[in-house]
Amino acid sequence: MYKVKTSLLTCSLILLIVSCANDPERHELSPVEQPFILYADQTIDSLRFYTFDSWTVVPQNDWITIDGDSHQEVKYDYNKRYLYRVLLKVQPNTTGETRGGTVLVKSYDYSYSSPFVQLGMLHISHPNYITDAWFDNYAIIPKTTHFELVDSAHWTEDSICFKVENNWDLEFIGDTKPEWIDIDRSTALPGKYKVILTLVPNTDKEKGREAKLRLTSGEVSNEIVVRQLPDKKEGEE
Repeated sequence: MYKVKTSLLTCSLILLIVSCANDPERHELSPVEQPFILYADQTIDSLRFYTFDSWTVVPQNDWITIDGDSHQEVKYDYNKRYLYRVLLKVQPNTTGETRGGTVLVKSYDYSYSSPFVQLGMLHISHPNYITDAWFDNYAIIPKTTHFELVDSAHWTEDSICFKVENNWDLEFIGDTKPEWIDIDRSTALPGKYKVILTLVPNTDKEKGREAKLRLTSGEVSNEIVVRQLPDKKEGEE
C-alpha cells in the first residue's frame, strides 16, 4: 500500500513540473481607449493601460507632467495582468491656439505613444465658435477660435453657456458697459452655467451694434462678441 501511495505522489510531481514548464510567457502592453481632447483650462487628466510587467511613463512635452509615480517595478507573474491608471498634470493653455502632445509608455519590449490635444479655448457651448479646423479620428479639432453671437434687432434675451474648471468671471471689454445689454451674473464657482443676456431692441434701421465680453477661467480667457442687427427698413420683409 505504501508503494502505491509513493508512486502516485511521484506521478503528481512529474505532472506539476511538466505543467509549469509548459506555461507560456505572457507579455502585453494594451492602452485603454480614452478621449484625448482637453479644454484650455483643464489641468488634470490620466491614461490607463494593461500589462504584466514593470513599466515607465514619460511625457514628451513640457506642458504635461506625471502626477505621482512615473514608473513601477513589478515581479513578473504570467497569471497577473494589471490595469494601471497614471494621473497627469496639464498646464493651462493660455496661447489661444490648439497644441498637441504625447506621453510615451514602455513595458517589457513594448511601447506606445498616447496622444493629447489641448484646445486653445474654454468649453463654451453657446455661442458656437468660428474657426479653421482639421479632422482627426472623425473629430473636428479647432486651431484657433472666435465666438460670435448674432441677434435680431427685436430680440430681448439670449444666453451664453459654458462649463469651466475654475472660478470664473464674465466682464465687458471697454471703458464703459454698453447700455443696451446686460448679464444676470458675472462670477461664480467652477461648474456648468447659463448666463442670461438681456437686450434692448435696436431701433436703428441702418446700423447694428456690438458688445465684447471676456470669459475668464483661472489663467485662461476667451473673448465673446455679441452683435445686434439693425432694424429692418420700411418695406422690407
